[in-house]
Amino acid sequence: MNYYQHIRNSIFLAFPIMLSQLGHVVVGVVDSLMVGRLGTEELAAVSLSNSFFNFVLLFGIGLSYGITPLISSSKGENKKKSIGVVLYNGLLINFLFAIFLSLILIISKFILLELDQNKNVLELTFPYLDVIAISLIPLMIFQTFKQYIEGLGFTKQPMVISVVANVLNIVLNYLLIFGVGGFPRLEVLGAGYASFISRVFMMVCIIIYVLQTKKFNSFINELNFFSIKRKIINKILAIGVPSGFQFVFEIGSFSIAAVMIGWFGAEALASHQIALNLASITYMIATGISASSMISLGYFYGKKNYADLKKSGYANFIIVSIMMGIFGVLFILFRKELPAFYIDDPDVIILASNLIIIAALFQIPDGIQSVGLGVLRGIRDTKVPTLVTFIAYWIIAIPLCYFLGVTKNYGPIGIWIGLMMGLWIAAIFHLLRFSYITKKIIR
Repeated sequence: MNYYQHIRNSIFLAFPIMLSQLGHVVVGVVDSLMVGRLGTEELAAVSLSNSFFNFVLLFGIGLSYGITPLISSSKGENKKKSIGVVLYNGLLINFLFAIFLSLILIISKFILLELDQNKNVLELTFPYLDVIAISLIPLMIFQTFKQYIEGLGFTKQPMVISVVANVLNIVLNYLLIFGVGGFPRLEVLGAGYASFISRVFMMVCIIIYVLQTKKFNSFINELNFFSIKRKIINKILAIGVPSGFQFVFEIGSFSIAAVMIGWFGAEALASHQIALNLASITYMIATGISASSMISLGYFYGKKNYADLKKSGYANFIIVSIMMGIFGVLFILFRKELPAFYIDDPDVIILASNLIIIAALFQIPDGIQSVGLGVLRGIRDTKVPTLVTFIAYWIIAIPLCYFLGVTKNYGPIGIWIGLMMGLWIAAIFHLLRFSYITKKIIR
């Protein structure tokens, strides 16, 4: 195939995944948009909660990525029996980790008490964080089945479920936050309950769909307790755990940044949440392209078609660079209008508009580093990229955030510049790493 064919195929595969991935973060975006109407402290509480939740959520999503390359490779090798075994073992891993990660989120409340945050904000944060922490369990079960059917090349069904669930979340937010139609006015906590219910809905829908569809169900009819295979578990963890940490190192740096920005007050934290919400929308679109590239390269890797593997990887780099470049331009053009959708505080809007400019400047590197991780997962290269991700964000970006934002007193703007530098470093490395690995494989 030529590059045009790979670009066309990648767009066709990636578009539903992008919308499905976007569904995860849209829940937090909608919470912020609707809670922002209650006030600055309420918005800051959701910001703080989602900073910690996204930290754990994306580790879980990365962990579930251990399933997809194994399934797409098994499909490429025409090993049908192993497809169901991968799903069965992946479901066990993800369920146990979901419980563990939920407990970590609940315990994180005690960490927040020691981080010098606004007390009024913390009072609103804790109950909301408890509810969305528990919602991680149904979300991870949904994610397991999602990766399973996407690994087989069927991407539209999870997208439909995610879109419907987000509509449900919006309706429940309206009813429970503001107490409309006889429902109790729960404000911030209402947003948490809405997120939980919508994620349970996603889990139930995808389980019913998979079990009632013959083309998927045929792979799992004969599974039982003896289908638990230590070798398969190790393979899933070998891809999933590094992938999870790759997300943790990047999103964790933004979570640490949120804590630093919290030192500058509720207005600064609310501004950070607005800009981060917008950047997270485009980031999840990039992760959708990343996930589709992982599927494509996993398939070519299984078939040992290394020429198309290389072309497919570069096709995804081209797609994400164009898309993120367009988002960057839109951020700059509408930097003043976008924050007004969240809040009517003029001070918050001014600061958020400045942060959005920085977000615009790191759109392309954010997209490249995300797809870089995806294509490298597809060819089972996870350890070195994970180490580089750690260095880029935790050894370079976070200290630079503190130096520019706190020591030099540039505030939130200085902190965001530090984050941008980490993204550029990671993007350059992952692109070079893919070039090196593919040349080595072809030789």
